[in-house]
Amino acid sequence: MEQTKLDDYLRVIELCRDVETSSANPFDVDIREKILLLKQRLPELKLLDELLVDSEAMLELAQIVKLQDQWLKSRASALFIDPLLIQLKVKLLSKEALTEAFVRSWHPIAQVDQLSPRGLEKAFVYWRELIPLSERFKDQFGNYGVRPGTVDYADLVSTGVFTREEFEVELTQLYEELLRESNGDWVDYRQFIGVESFEMKVRRAYLLAFLISEGRALLKTEPLTGRIWTMALAEKTKGTPKSVAISITGEN
Repeated sequence: MEQTKLDDYLRVIELCRDVETSSANPFDVDIREKILLLKQRLPELKLLDELLVDSEAMLELAQIVKLQDQWLKSRASALFIDPLLIQLKVKLLSKEALTEAFVRSWHPIAQVDQLSPRGLEKAFVYWRELIPLSERFKDQFGNYGVRPGTVDYADLVSTGVFTREEFEVELTQLYEELLRESNGDWVDYRQFIGVESFEMKVRRAYLLAFLISEGRALLKTEPLTGRIWTMALAEKTKGTPKSVAISITGEN
């Protein structure tokens, strides 16, 4: 058997088997073209082995036809639409037809006709009787009319919270305490300022903020865990401090 006679047959068999064993589109195989090719080569075949190869090639092509049938049934059952076909149809649509198709397929979550007069009335009554923001939580937090602001060293001295001597002494004591506890390593911020008295906790947090602003201590936060760390420095660091908001609660 001459190998050159069977090259086309072997290529057809190999192509079909590759498609059968992969997820390739069975329509990539042009059945009509392959059958015409085999028909042209058939008169050249004389030996039984050559005819058997021809039969095998035809069998593989039949398997591809079967796969094409299954492929069409699968797409039809899933209401499959070729994306390229959709893209082509969209390009061919006029602006008016495209607008109409959009309006027909648009299903908003809320529509005006879903609002009833009763619902509008309930909403109006709710907002009308809602307590003003300035009055909310007044019992727990006092007068809500005072807006948040900043308190510096001069304000503390003028209001009598600290005298100048007390402030400097407590600031130095807190710095030395943090220097001992950190010893060149990070310590937990909340554990360091945490004491039994809430007022003292706020006082220590305020003093620590001064140390950090002066560059005598550092602060870092872990966004994922929410933990905050601080460390005293033997020498002042240079640079512009970054503002970090930390809530202080009465919990230990």
